[in-house]
Amino acid sequence: MAAIPADLGESSSAEAEEKAPDKAEAKRLRKSERKEQKRLHAKEHRQQRNRAQKERKQELRKEKLESMSAEERAEFLEQERQAGRDRKAFLETSLTEAFERGRPRVVVNCSFDQSMDVRELTSLAKQIQLAYTQARNMGSKVQLHLTSLGPENRAWRGLEAQGVRGWKMHLHEKSVWEVFAEEARSGKLVILTPDADEELVDVSDEEVYVIGGIVDRSVKKMQSLAQAQELRKLPLKSFGPKGCCPVLNVDCVVRILCEWLRKRDWPSVFEECLPGRRLGERPVMSKRQRRAQRALEREDAGQAADDAAEDAADPESTA
Repeated sequence: MAAIPADLGESSSAEAEEKAPDKAEAKRLRKSERKEQKRLHAKEHRQQRNRAQKERKQELRKEKLESMSAEERAEFLEQERQAGRDRKAFLETSLTEAFERGRPRVVVNCSFDQSMDVRELTSLAKQIQLAYTQARNMGSKVQLHLTSLGPENRAWRGLEAQGVRGWKMHLHEKSVWEVFAEEARSGKLVILTPDADEELVDVSDEEVYVIGGIVDRSVKKMQSLAQAQELRKLPLKSFGPKGCCPVLNVDCVVRILCEWLRKRDWPSVFEECLPGRRLGERPVMSKRQRRAQRALEREDAGQAADDAAEDAADPESTA
């Protein structure tokens, strides 16, 4: 048997080592593409559902107007316009009051921009925009702040696309520790993080509540904890639904704080504010568990079909 040259063996092993990462990278790309396709499909489904709901509301309104006389229709439309003017005046007044004298102060710490990719930064900007509009529409008295928004912060682009410069919200280039240094020294700067040991019992006007501006699809723990001093977590374990995920979006946390100031009852606040996917109605399963669940469902369906076929073939069973 002819001997294999040493250099040939070394080149073969080197080629194998080069191919291995390429294979792993290709697998990662395929997975990423499937995830993106799934996300786009879900987005399209949401848009179609929203369009259908909007069209249905328009149809109902049209039917209502057509059923009225000319005088009733004119009165109805004027009432609608007046209600819109009243609502706009109320929102403007409450926004100005919250911006100038609102309490408690709720801060989104935007110093984590370097740990996020473009999609995550875009998602963060959307969450902050939702937090602002929810607080505004609720007429909440909370005063909203964004910190660490220097000119080099990578979150700026997404926030500007959402219209941040037109919001009545306090924007700071300095860090939260600099802006609220006095509160930090007196122990009134409270960082909300799911990694904390103590739960938030109530929401005080004297305290400043800091939410980490982090969107990480892999949910890396301890990121906000690394910067924290006074730590609290939302009392989901004590008052939330069983199995609820403690990692919430920025807008969801802001809404929970605003709603607590209105109701001061954690169970009803969580029931009102938590999105359906966080309510714990269905256990969160891994991919392997989901595959096993689907296999069991197929097996049950197949067994049911076999039983039906046997019943149909046995004349005594159908007699």
